[in-house]
Amino acid sequence: MPQAGEEFRDWIRSSSQRPFYIGGHRFEKSISGEVRVDRGVFDLEEAEQVGEMLLSINPVAKLSAQVAIWEKNGILLKVVLVGAILLLALALIIVRS
Repeated sequence: MPQAGEEFRDWIRSSSQRPFYIGGHRFEKSISGEVRVDRGVFDLEEAEQVGEMLLSINPVAKLSAQVAIWEKNGILLKVVLVGAILLLALALIIVRS
């Protein structure tokens, strides 16, 4: 039985339109050659790199892949904005007291 990394590389290079799942993330290929990962659009090379990072045993690589996915589908921007608003609110509370 091939390893998950080999299966993913075979899938990314094939013309298959079926989705591929890695660690709870859904990879889907479009006709235009782009790959959607959890609603974020990646080109083929980026998607291959993200998939390889998700399959890595290195937790830092997995976290980097997760952040890349969050950035592509807009979640990272929302998290940063909420964090900035919380820090601003905290600064205002400290200044007023």
